Amino acid sequence: MLFSIFSKDSMYINVILLNIFITAILNGMAVAEDFYLDSPKNSGTLRFEIDNDIIWNRDSNFTNGWSFQYHTKRYASWDETKAPIFVKWIGNRFPTLDEDESIVRIGQGIGQNMITPGDLSVEVPQEGDVPYAGTLTYTINWQSFNRYKGKNFQVSLGVLGSESMAEEFQKFVHDDLGIGDSPQGWDTQRETEPIINLGYEYSWRVGHIGNYLNDWGGQFTVTPSAALGNLMTGLEMGLALRYGWNILEGFNTYPAPPGRGFFQASHLPKPPSASPHGFEAVLGARACYLIYSVIYDGSLITDDTRSVDRNDFILVGGFGLFYHYYKFFSIRATFQTSTDLLVEESIPEPEPGGTKTSAKVSYGSFIIDFYF
Repeated sequence: MLFSIFSKDSMYINVILLNIFITAILNGMAVAEDFYLDSPKNSGTLRFEIDNDIIWNRDSNFTNGWSFQYHTKRYASWDETKAPIFVKWIGNRFPTLDEDESIVRIGQGIGQNMITPGDLSVEVPQEGDVPYAGTLTYTINWQSFNRYKGKNFQVSLGVLGSESMAEEFQKFVHDDLGIGDSPQGWDTQRETEPIINLGYEYSWRVGHIGNYLNDWGGQFTVTPSAALGNLMTGLEMGLALRYGWNILEGFNTYPAPPGRGFFQASHLPKPPSASPHGFEAVLGARACYLIYSVIYDGSLITDDTRSVDRNDFILVGGFGLFYHYYKFFSIRATFQTSTDLLVEESIPEPEPGGTKTSAKVSYGSFIIDFYF
C-alpha cells in the first residue's frame, strides 16, 4: 500500500515537473521570438547628434559637442556580429555583457567637445576662469540588453588640445557663418594630451504601464554608471520617466557629449505589425559626482595645471520630446540644466560689456537617427 501511494505521488510530481519544463522551454522560445530580430525594422542606425548651449543664448563652460555614430543591427549573440575578433572577445568575456536572454549590438562614432569661458572677446582669460579646451575622440561600445535591463561598456580614445580642431570649428561657425561672437582666446587653450576614457552603465526598467505596441505606454528606468579616465572620472545615478504612443521597447537614447556620455541605442526593433509612427515625452534627472576632469582640474600629464574652483556634486534635470518614423528615422529634442558645477563666487567678473562664465552645465540636444 505504501509503495502504491508513493508511486502515484511520484507520477503526479513527474507530470508537474514535465509541465514546468515544457512551459519554460515555450516561454524561452517566446522571449527569443519577441526580440523581433527577423523584423525588417531590425536595421543599422546612422546617428547625428549636436549638443549646444545656444538655446540658453550663451557660449560658456560646455558650449558645444557633436558626434557621428553608427550602431549595427541587433544580434542574438556576440559571435553572430560582423565585428573584429577582439570586439567579439570583449563582448563574450566582459562581465554582464554575455548574459543569456539578451540581444547585442555594437556602436561606434567620432565626436568633438568644446569648452570656453563666457567672455569670448578677451584674448587671455582671467586667472580662475575656464580655459579654452577642445577634444576629438573615437568611441566604441558594447551594448547588451532586453526589455528589463541594459548594459553598456564603452571605450573612448582621442586628443585634447589644438589637434582636436575645436578652434577651427568654432571660428568657422562664429566668424564665417556669423553665428555668435568671434572667439579671441584659442591661443591659450589646454595643452595637447591623449584622451583615454572608459565607461560602464547598467539600466533597469523598474516599472512600466500600458503597451508598447500600437498603444499608450510608459516606463520608469534607473541607470547607475561610472567613468574612468582623464576626460572624466566620476559616478552618476540617472532616473528617467518615458511615456507615449507606440514607444521604443528597451532603453531610449539620451544626449551623449563624446567621451562623457554613452553612445547607445539599446532598444528592440519594432515588429512588422507595429505602426510606422511613435512619439514620447521624457523626464530625466541625474546625480553626478565628479572626481576628476582635465577640463576643470588641470592636467596630470602635461605642465598645464590650470584649474577652476568647482563643486564635486551636481544635479541635472532634463526634458525631451521624441518622434519616431520607424521606417526611416527618429528625431529627439532634449533640454537640460544643472545646479552649479563651478563655484559662482570664484568665477572672475568679466570686462565691461562681457559675459560672465556660466557655473551650470546647461544645453539643448538634437539627435536624428537614420535607419537602413
